[in-house]
Amino acid sequence: MESSLLLQRYRSDRRKLLEFLVSTNHLRAPALASLDLDTISADYVLECIQSGGDFDPSEASRRYREGLDYPIMINLSSGRFYFLLSRPELSGSPPVRIAPQVEMKTSTSHPSSSAGKLDNLIGKGTGKCQIENAADTSALNLPSQPAKDAKALSLGLPSITAGLSDDDIQQTAYEVLLASFVLSRREADLFQDEKNGKNFRASSEQATNDELGSVTEDCNYSMLEVVRVQLEISEAISALTKKGLRNFTLKMMHKQADVPRITLQLLSVVCSSDFPNERSYVRWQKRQANILEELLLRSISSISVTPAKLSNLISNLRNTEEWISTDRLAETLKALRNYASELSSMPGKFGIPHETLYWTESYHFNIKLYERLLSSVFDVLEDGQLLQEAEEILAFLRLTWPILGITEKIHDALFAWVLFVQFVQTGELKLLKLTVVELHKALSCEDGDMMGQYTSSLSCSVVASGGRRVLNLVDSVIFNINMWCCNQLEDYHLHFNQDNCSTFQDLLALACLTGSSFPYECAEIKHVRPMAENLAASKLAHMFVEKSIGAAYRRVLNFLDAENLEKDHSLVMLANKFKEVAEKEYTLFSPVLCQQYPEAGIVAAVLLHQLYGKHLKPFLEVVSHLSESTIKVLAASNSLESYLTYILHSAYGEKKRSPTANYIHPYQIRSFCSPLIVHWVQTQQNNILEWTQRAINIEDWEPLSNQQRQAASIIEVFRIIEEIVDQFFNLNLPMDIIHLRSLLIGIRQSLEAYLLHIINQQVDKSLVYPTPPALTRYEESANPFTKKKPVERLMLEDKTMNQLNDLTLPKLCVKLNTLHYLREQLDTLEDAIKHSWVLLQTGARAIFWDLRNSMIFSLYQGSVENARFEIFIPMLDEVLDTVCDLIVDSLRDQVVSSIFEATMDGYIWVMLDGGPARVFSESDATMMQQDLNDLKDLFVANGQGLPQDVVEKEARLGEEILDLYAMKAETIIDMLISASQQIPNHLEIKKPGRRSATDVDTLLRVLCHKKDKYASKFLKIQYQLPKSSDYEDTTGKVPPAKNPLLSDMLRRKSSINWTKKGQRSFKIVKNKFQEATSEIGRPPR
Repeated sequence: MESSLLLQRYRSDRRKLLEFLVSTNHLRAPALASLDLDTISADYVLECIQSGGDFDPSEASRRYREGLDYPIMINLSSGRFYFLLSRPELSGSPPVRIAPQVEMKTSTSHPSSSAGKLDNLIGKGTGKCQIENAADTSALNLPSQPAKDAKALSLGLPSITAGLSDDDIQQTAYEVLLASFVLSRREADLFQDEKNGKNFRASSEQATNDELGSVTEDCNYSMLEVVRVQLEISEAISALTKKGLRNFTLKMMHKQADVPRITLQLLSVVCSSDFPNERSYVRWQKRQANILEELLLRSISSISVTPAKLSNLISNLRNTEEWISTDRLAETLKALRNYASELSSMPGKFGIPHETLYWTESYHFNIKLYERLLSSVFDVLEDGQLLQEAEEILAFLRLTWPILGITEKIHDALFAWVLFVQFVQTGELKLLKLTVVELHKALSCEDGDMMGQYTSSLSCSVVASGGRRVLNLVDSVIFNINMWCCNQLEDYHLHFNQDNCSTFQDLLALACLTGSSFPYECAEIKHVRPMAENLAASKLAHMFVEKSIGAAYRRVLNFLDAENLEKDHSLVMLANKFKEVAEKEYTLFSPVLCQQYPEAGIVAAVLLHQLYGKHLKPFLEVVSHLSESTIKVLAASNSLESYLTYILHSAYGEKKRSPTANYIHPYQIRSFCSPLIVHWVQTQQNNILEWTQRAINIEDWEPLSNQQRQAASIIEVFRIIEEIVDQFFNLNLPMDIIHLRSLLIGIRQSLEAYLLHIINQQVDKSLVYPTPPALTRYEESANPFTKKKPVERLMLEDKTMNQLNDLTLPKLCVKLNTLHYLREQLDTLEDAIKHSWVLLQTGARAIFWDLRNSMIFSLYQGSVENARFEIFIPMLDEVLDTVCDLIVDSLRDQVVSSIFEATMDGYIWVMLDGGPARVFSESDATMMQQDLNDLKDLFVANGQGLPQDVVEKEARLGEEILDLYAMKAETIIDMLISASQQIPNHLEIKKPGRRSATDVDTLLRVLCHKKDKYASKFLKIQYQLPKSSDYEDTTGKVPPAKNPLLSDMLRRKSSINWTKKGQRSFKIVKNKFQEATSEIGRPPR
């Protein structure tokens, strides 16, 4: 279909260029009206202009016919270029092997190994997920937009057997329209200027100038001319057709016109001399003969004539040699006219006014003609665009209804079909919306008994459920549209994204509208059953969710097989991909699907949970310890399950449970990980003790430097401890207090071992004191030569002596410095563990994730007055109360401060990046300022919350932005121009916390959200920004609910308040260090 549109455009452009060349003074040519520009050689025209020779129409036609036998070629200085009729892209890449010899025989049968692999993959994937009838994984190669395969769209009408091409149908449709127009008005007005050789446009203008027609007739003339151009009928052919229809009104007096009578009228009047060459006449004549063959032979059973006789007459008409005799021509036409008159005079089957036999016998041909006439409402020069005169054209086409057997309901259905086919070709969303409107008309139009029977008689054959079914024309339109929509929606994760989400919404509405007529076409739902209400729309939406999730699942499997990853890594990739699918489902598709089926998001979450669980279960059965790959798999699995659980609670809340959620069987990651984490912690305990012992054994108790006077061993010990602590909190696995306590026990044991080594190296201070001598009394000896006894002193052991010799005063100082450093680092380590354990959910998570539906996606949405802070503040107050009740006092201010900081970031995001649904006027700034004041008061809490100066400092940027919204647009524009002489064309999204109220980015965004015509005009001229009314913000339309993850985290008091028990380990170690320091530093008594 796309190639046909291109061909029509090329022909139109070629015709216009030739009209221009022939009309110039450089070419001596006959009148333009006598030339058939479609059958003259463009090369010959250019040669005549270059040489200045005379233009011969017969030579131009001969050159054109000869050129049809050769490929199109362009002569350039670099060589000759040929345009082949084949399509090289269908042949694939060139072969890399050497071409075979001439005598070699090559086989043309080469089964594709890749196709076999793909089939195996599909079979394996389907067996795992147990989703039946899902879209084929060959859709992986399709682009992420609705498929534009219009060739697959067919109403299933009986085929035309007479060899009529699309161009033949197009020209015949114009002849029928022209004949209908002739019958609807005075024939003289149409042909009054034809004797002078003027074209139809000149005739129309002359009729207007002479005031021979009314305003309505002039409008019809204009519409006829527009349709002629849209159908790409040349003026020469149009003039020839009008000549053939001369006196047609008189001949049809008291008779009902039909296509065979129009054809015979043209054959009776038009002759070969009316054409520029014989070739054109022969082609025209064969087309008319084919029309008669298609219409008369199908209806021949109603009259007493043999098919062979009628076929012989048509063959004579098609044979140009038989036309040499005028008598033979008259006899043939007379015989055909008699048969056609007999058929036309027969009464219709249903007794409808103006009904003819051809309404039912040749309805397929009539429908083809009317489809082509309806397509004239589209601009041939601009794909997907309706002409401004579309409504007038549709009204004008009603003239053909009596001839073609069109009713109001058939017209609405066919126009919906034409609009839909054009949408498939171009992707223009406006056409899809119009399709829905026209289908509503067709479905609501109620025919009477006769009209209803007539419509039901127009049968079409469609493919359904692997077989063929016969439907009437209107039902065929509805069925084919429904099948195409279902084909796209059954893999909406592939075909739709953020850019075309509106198309997804309209296609879903169209599928539900058309699907209500064919509820039995919905596949049986086996994986997850819907709720009790068995509505067709709910079943259809459920099927779309199930099949699209299944198709996305198989694409992920195909991707993982292509990556050739190990099993453990593939499970991580599978969980991450599933989470991406779940996020896309929740943010883009669920808000739309829930309008038709409230449990759509639940079904998607359940399916993803079940599909991943089938892969995770065998893995968990063989895991015995926490390796690096095992940790990644368990963390990814826990993250996926947490997000899917969040989706479930977001839809129904924590108190009410969906029946669909009963299909979820938790992975039990927490209970599975608990013993593995304990084993991992025990292993790390041994590692810490081993490294501590090694560091002690090589310690020489020399200071590191003049600035760092502690021992090197304590640096190494704390490095190992901090590394283990980081690894513990980076596991990203669900933990309990027992795991933390085990970690603290290991740290305490290692530090106790270090302290014990220092103590064991010390010498009892009593041993340092000299041994007291024996007690004596004072008396001087009279004999100086008397032998005196030596004073007995206790000698220290060699080990003690060695210890005292090694334990120098500098080393004692280093040990004291080491113990002091250890105490300080122990405080730092304790604080770090507190922060890692307590601050699991900070302000950014609470505001931008847990409360995003109530604030980020709802605040000031639509208007400031109807979506103020008063709705959001109670929810925030509840979170603050819960945090303050459970968080230890030393961390309370830090957590609350982070929540306030994130709240201000969210408030600024709403004002500057809130999307097209948020616009603010100068009067809104007052209400917004009041909201900000209420927010600050909430966090100050009458002096019991954050300090006033901290709150004011954090809210300063928000205050400055509010001041901008209170200004005039002209003032902001002046500030913008002065801020930057060269305004950037690319608007970079700034991260929160890096904005300034006076930078170019902020000023521009204030103008974008300002409800001011002057600002809008400025942005349109300078940035060519689209209108906000062109967009619909569907983000966050899922009903908000209390976040289960945050509340669950806050409810786990045993996990949060670990300090009541866990701090005992630190206190014991601190006391021992205090005693050791005091012991070493205490002076001897």
